[in-house]
Amino acid sequence: MLTILSLLIAVGSAVDTTQAAEDTVQVHDVVITASRLEQRRSEAPVLVTTTDQKVFQAVQAVSLSEGLSFQPGLRLEQNCQNCGFTQVRLNGLQGPYTQILIDSRPVFSSLNGVYGLEQIPASIVDRIEITRGGGSAMYGAGAIAGTINVITREPFQNMVEVSAMPAVIGGTARDFVLNAHGAVVSADYQQGLTLFGSFRDRDWYDRNADGFSELVQLRLGAGGFRGFHYFTPQDRLSIEGHVISEFRRGGEMTNALPEASAITEQLDHLIGGGALTYERSMNNDRSRLSAYASAQVTQRDSYYGGNGGDPEQTEAAKAFYGTTQNTIAVTGLQFSDVSTMSTGRDLLAVTGVELTYDDVNDSMPGYGRAILQTTTDLGAYAQLQYAPGEPLSMTIGARADMLWIDGVYRYDLTMPTEGTERRYFVVNPRATLLAMLSEVTQLRLGYAMGFRGPQAFDEDFHISTLQGAARLVRLSGGLRPERSHSVTLSMDINDRTISKAIGGTVEAFATLLENPFVIALTPSTTPGGGAVAVKTNGDAAYVAGVNSEFRMAALESFEVQIGATVQMARYATAQVVAQGERDGIERVISTSNLLRTPSVYGSMIGSWTPWHDGSVDLSTVLTGPMDAVNERTLTMHRTPWFVDLGVRYSHELHVSEAVTLNLSLGVANLLDVYQRDIEQGVNRDAAYIYGPFRPRTVSLTFHLAYR
Repeated sequence: MLTILSLLIAVGSAVDTTQAAEDTVQVHDVVITASRLEQRRSEAPVLVTTTDQKVFQAVQAVSLSEGLSFQPGLRLEQNCQNCGFTQVRLNGLQGPYTQILIDSRPVFSSLNGVYGLEQIPASIVDRIEITRGGGSAMYGAGAIAGTINVITREPFQNMVEVSAMPAVIGGTARDFVLNAHGAVVSADYQQGLTLFGSFRDRDWYDRNADGFSELVQLRLGAGGFRGFHYFTPQDRLSIEGHVISEFRRGGEMTNALPEASAITEQLDHLIGGGALTYERSMNNDRSRLSAYASAQVTQRDSYYGGNGGDPEQTEAAKAFYGTTQNTIAVTGLQFSDVSTMSTGRDLLAVTGVELTYDDVNDSMPGYGRAILQTTTDLGAYAQLQYAPGEPLSMTIGARADMLWIDGVYRYDLTMPTEGTERRYFVVNPRATLLAMLSEVTQLRLGYAMGFRGPQAFDEDFHISTLQGAARLVRLSGGLRPERSHSVTLSMDINDRTISKAIGGTVEAFATLLENPFVIALTPSTTPGGGAVAVKTNGDAAYVAGVNSEFRMAALESFEVQIGATVQMARYATAQVVAQGERDGIERVISTSNLLRTPSVYGSMIGSWTPWHDGSVDLSTVLTGPMDAVNERTLTMHRTPWFVDLGVRYSHELHVSEAVTLNLSLGVANLLDVYQRDIEQGVNRDAAYIYGPFRPRTVSLTFHLAYR
């Protein structure tokens, strides 16, 4: 049965119907992202929504990226035909404005933001907690639009799970996924360990039969563990480790060496990381101390280029290999305390200090490009929440950051090396008001400030192709930092009876960006004839809109969740987003709209259980029209509406008392809705791609579980 309303906390197999209904609406779910510590969702100062493992299964998600479009305000998009670069947009803002956390730690670096969403297997995720609106006061510069906290599965019972999913993409491409997950917990629940492994092998997919891929060839292997140990009932140590190996290749569909192809984007990633956390509970659990350290190292071997279809250029094309090393480390100390004031109300204080180090060395000698960037952030934060759980609760908080950005940037062979040393002291405050209008209704009003430094982010470490040559992004020498101001107003309702649960959320939001970063194609070219795009500052930009959600569950038979976003995303003055010469004519494209940002989008998930062992899941993603630039033709396009419909039937067989086998048949993008004006051939604009990133995909899943 699909659980769509949020996280179920330790629901046993023998609960009565009253408890089942109460857990479904989840007014008392425990979330950690709002204040960096466990809180009941209804008492959290900012609204937190969750997506859990059962949602991933219902929408047939193989990776984290495929399950991110089923919350209001959240939208995933593909940005490159050749390499499969994806990013998530939250409340209309691009990927770098959202802080992605792994188990509450910001180890998802700017480099990982290029391909990392597809590199995390959905099978290892327990749940995702999403906060919309500014979160920089607690999590730092990357949380202007909000946070996505990916919480991996923790051991809570002895179990083994194995699943296999063969699939066919678009009737031609093969995709195969194999997952294994096991956990062991001691009899006294003082120790636990979980192990996971995942393997994926996907063929490339060519929609228009031009010999160039729309989906990349992909091979991924991942493995890791997570464990805990209680030294005493008050002292807990947790440890996590993982390794991911991924190979992806797109462009001309040939097995020849990359330099012998017309155009190829090939990436070979090796990622390893881990985390260690010590937590101590004091004063009858009213005070908590946490010390933690996390790190992740990424090695990327890349190739962006080709011979353009001319075999005589193959030798020269050997120069387009590159290497990238990225190390990110986070360590911190956090203390929380609940004290009772003279008024009889509680005061919850959370304070901490956090040090983040992010070092990236991106070298592409053939293009003469080198980015050596080290970002060090020392942050101290504090938050006070007065009267949590009372009819009226107020929260104020702030984070002070000392940010060091040391960079050496060279963009082509003719340019001198540019070195920068920038220092910033930034304070980002936030304030929220939470009113319990009734037992089932909460009203939240919040303001938050944010900041992003002038540094290389996600897309800046990616090279797309245009007109058969590379398209590189340069940072303007006078790039200034961004500031943001965010306001949110939300009403959240969750009502339940023994037979059903109904919930709804309406959230108005507005974010103002000062000096927003704008990337625009220029007439300039590299010595090798590549296109040059420059990141500069615009005057100002804003995004404002309304997120809404309706949720309903009828015990064990039917559940539905419908979410929609209506928004405006504008620059204060029209911005030039591309210029150059085409057919002997100088063309300049400017717009007041934020590109690739639809005014309307939404999603729906429904589950129906007509009998005890069988269920039907229906999912839909709706994307409205948006502006997109074709840089090959230097034209602006208004994209059409897209409706991506998926269906899945699953049936559970009880092999024995402890063993179950679940069989499911699913079809993603049932109507095979896809972009019609796909770019073709070696000279295509690989970044001109939009709409559903999966064509019709038929999958069969075998899931064996022992508990």
